[in-house]
Amino acid sequence: MPAFASVVLSFSCLLFCSVTVAQTPNKDPIRLVVGFAPGGPSDIAGRIAAEILSAKLGVSVVVENRAGASGSIAADAVANAKPDGNTLLVNVTADIVNPVINREPKSFITTRFAPVGLIATAPNVLVVHPSLPVHSAKELVAFVRSKNAENSLSYASAGLGTVSHLSGLLFASATGASIVHVPYKGTAAAQVDLLAGRVQIMFDSLSSGLVNAKSGKVKALAVTSPKRWPMAPELPTLEEIGLPETDMMAVFGLLAPAGTPKAVIDKLSVALLEGLRTPDVRARINQIGAEPGDWSPEAYGAYLSKQVERWQKLAAQGKFDVKN
Repeated sequence: MPAFASVVLSFSCLLFCSVTVAQTPNKDPIRLVVGFAPGGPSDIAGRIAAEILSAKLGVSVVVENRAGASGSIAADAVANAKPDGNTLLVNVTADIVNPVINREPKSFITTRFAPVGLIATAPNVLVVHPSLPVHSAKELVAFVRSKNAENSLSYASAGLGTVSHLSGLLFASATGASIVHVPYKGTAAAQVDLLAGRVQIMFDSLSSGLVNAKSGKVKALAVTSPKRWPMAPELPTLEEIGLPETDMMAVFGLLAPAGTPKAVIDKLSVALLEGLRTPDVRARINQIGAEPGDWSPEAYGAYLSKQVERWQKLAAQGKFDVKN
């Protein structure tokens, strides 16, 4: 009997250990896929997350930039990857919004992915070229509504469906102004034309926008956060100046393909959260104008679901058209 019990115990342990190993990331390299070119906010967030996971899990973590289609190419690649925790998406707000406004329920972020955690959030900053005769967000609103400005102003974005594009759409909708959208292949290209005066308005990343404003290259007028942002407390929100439903946050998170085992998700999440709570990482994230995330997979999943609901309502109200 003792011998039989020993055999059963050994077999049970072997079975349990096999299941455990199968449900945790192995030692193969982890790919963090970013849907935009190197150097932008999503790329920076992804590289911070890669360093954290590499240090905490003791594995090689490679950032792979697969730019194109406003992040959809990267999202598709990860959604179709093996759900083993070795291929992750550095998701951005466009991944949440685009499938909703394009009416593609099968591509909803809540359908195709399992949330790992939030890396960081940040608002955009409304900036204008110095040639515009405005010095505040209220003056800009009055200017874009004037007959003289009609069809003569344009705003730059990092591409269709990006936060900079959606912020511009919400702004145009709230003001009732006719502003031409000029999409670029990434934030850097849009900034070049803004600084050159070829476009007049942009909802830029907070870090770049504030640096350019400080040097006099642009005028910073407002932020897109629901309340004033700690790193730019002097700037009002768009809602403060009378433009409701214009809050727009840039979100940078980690997603795994749907069907990834919970044990894998939890291990990745714990590693990410531990790293995000360290002072040096928090400081690096603050340097790009963002606040570190501190959510469990469940909390991040709840946030994503609420955002999908929000954009479904806005789409039904005709607040924007992704083609403009």
